[in-house]
Amino acid sequence: MKLHLDFETRSTAPFGRGKDTVSGYQYANDPTTEVLCLYYAVDAEAPVGWTPFRDSAFPSDLFYAVKDKEIVCAHNAGFEYVIWNYCLRKYVEGLPGLPFEQMDCTAARAAVMALPRSLEQACKAMKLDVEKDMAGNRLMLQMAKPRKARKGEDPNETHWFFDEDRLTRLMNYCKDDVLAERALDNAIRPLTKKQRELWIRDHYCNMRGVQVDIDFVRKAKTVMGVVERRYCDELAELTEYKVNAPTEVAGMKEWAGSRGIEVEALDKTSVANLVKTDLPEDVRRVLTIRQEAGKSSVAKLDRYMTLTHEDGRMRENFLFHGAATGRDAGKGAQLQNLPSRGGLKYTKAQQVIDLVTENDDPEWTADFIDLTYSSVPEAFSSCLRGCIVAPPGKKMFVADYSNIEGRVAAWLGGEKWKLQAFRDYDTLVLDENGQPIPEKGDFKRKGPDLYKVTAGQILGLSAYDVDGTQRNIMGKVPELALGFGGGVGAFQSMASNFGVRMADYWDTIQSALDQEFIDKAYVNWDRFGSSSGINDNEWLPSEAVKLAWRARHPGIAACWYDAEEAAVKALKNPGTWYKFADGKCAFGSADISGVNFLISRLPSGRKVYKAHARLRPVKKFGKTREQIQYMGVDSVTRQWVRMSTYGGDLFQTFVQAGAGDIMFNGWENVEKDDFQVILRVHDEIGAEGEPDRSLDDFIAGMERLPSWAEGLPVSAAGYVADRYRKD
Repeated sequence: MKLHLDFETRSTAPFGRGKDTVSGYQYANDPTTEVLCLYYAVDAEAPVGWTPFRDSAFPSDLFYAVKDKEIVCAHNAGFEYVIWNYCLRKYVEGLPGLPFEQMDCTAARAAVMALPRSLEQACKAMKLDVEKDMAGNRLMLQMAKPRKARKGEDPNETHWFFDEDRLTRLMNYCKDDVLAERALDNAIRPLTKKQRELWIRDHYCNMRGVQVDIDFVRKAKTVMGVVERRYCDELAELTEYKVNAPTEVAGMKEWAGSRGIEVEALDKTSVANLVKTDLPEDVRRVLTIRQEAGKSSVAKLDRYMTLTHEDGRMRENFLFHGAATGRDAGKGAQLQNLPSRGGLKYTKAQQVIDLVTENDDPEWTADFIDLTYSSVPEAFSSCLRGCIVAPPGKKMFVADYSNIEGRVAAWLGGEKWKLQAFRDYDTLVLDENGQPIPEKGDFKRKGPDLYKVTAGQILGLSAYDVDGTQRNIMGKVPELALGFGGGVGAFQSMASNFGVRMADYWDTIQSALDQEFIDKAYVNWDRFGSSSGINDNEWLPSEAVKLAWRARHPGIAACWYDAEEAAVKALKNPGTWYKFADGKCAFGSADISGVNFLISRLPSGRKVYKAHARLRPVKKFGKTREQIQYMGVDSVTRQWVRMSTYGGDLFQTFVQAGAGDIMFNGWENVEKDDFQVILRVHDEIGAEGEPDRSLDDFIAGMERLPSWAEGLPVSAAGYVADRYRKD
């Protein structure tokens, strides 16, 4: 038996999307939250409705189905879970608890198949004959929150849009959602055993949440209030009251125009570029205030305050399978995009946290931070990680996988020299007592850092002679830009992120690289570089480095072409798997409920999907070739759009998804070793554990590999602390 279930609720607690909304856990636990109605369907039977406003008895078949551990399917099942367990059970006497292990989720399954997460859009993507009741949707949103008091009503009381007609229409809307959810359930694939285990682990990690230093957050908010007031006063004085707040974009543009500075946009990037130009000092200061007030610290502190429950925990921070590769995305306070570059070192950030916590005069505190550390918004931006702390009696264990995508790419490409270089770097040199030998804040290693190896090859230096700046500019930039078939455009984009001008290194590159790469770069400039829109003094060194990198990585480069060839064959021959990367990876295609999917089979056996996949002829470089096209959710607009892909991009999916599988494995291992995972941020895992546990215990679990990853060198490093930080 399988139940399909959907709730409609109301509450004074704001829920949904928006900067002031609470988590589902907070919403369900709020004393004002009520269930307006529910609908459920048993297998293929007609849906049955219930509302506490009309029906005295709770449906016995639903009661006993949950009690008897039958599967309960819902769309975004986490919501049904918290409403059942933390809201409905408060006023339905004797209602059994609903374990998450008993649930199924069509939203999670849709995400795994790279379909839109919304019920309406997922149904459309699968060509299901389901129409969204937009009038019902508007009614649901109207009834879910309080309305304004009408004439003669007490404004201090809570008033709702609620009457018999509205309730009937809402129940019909709820019933339609159950029917749509059931249709989607029948059309898409179930989670595999491994995926389901991961989904359940993800849920309990979200329910565990993170401990927030709410005392610091409250006091920091008060200090920010002082700073924001000062910004407003200063803006008003500078602009003669034409601009009175950093958020007054139109007024700021108009005032800047009156000072002879035409400003088209005032977003973060535009302001950062503007303040670097030659400006009158008053205009520069106005833009600087806009820049400082827009620091992530302002919004993040607000979200920490709103999303932290009364027990001090902030829950539901991650979205299962939020990326097409299967990795999590951020939710709520967006812990995935905490500041990681620049700002204060964590030791200084700790001093700021202590200062704010120990002082009750926000005016003095703001002045002291500004004089001693940096602007208050910038200082608080550096403190955002430190807002997450270990609870009493616990420690935080945090470790990051070292260059995991570079390692997976080399492993898939069979780059033996590079795999050995990773192993050498991971091997510590020991003294006569078997102890690691300290060296420059780390330990002496058998081999150099891989970014230094790459930089040394480009600069004609020994890797050991490459300094930190050269490592990033000539090592990290090409490694990150060129591994997935990227050309000069990708290289230039990555170089720009690091503030690198390749023209500054052209003489060095010409003397360091083999002449064949220099000559080929000039040939390619005449063939297509001159029409790229990039100056030759930037294009030529970028192209030369690209050619040298590809020659040094023939196995990875081969994977780009092999991946595309395998994908094309798979689309032409559904039901047959086409392997590449020495059999570690494969492509297949299948018709699932009338929709064609291109399916990537990872080394772990996990599958990554591309819906509505097809081949279409396109012209490129004067030749007609078959292009792989598919439908997907755009990462920026979140719209369901037609996309295209190529070999390097296909290979990138295998690399990123494979790296994700290593993290999933490490996550499972450390929890088996009695650590409670609370964070998964990019390649980093954070957990709470007993104070007597060691970092070595934690890292050992992260580095313990499954059988499918044999030969992959993996290394992690981290720290044990009372606060989260970025080393």
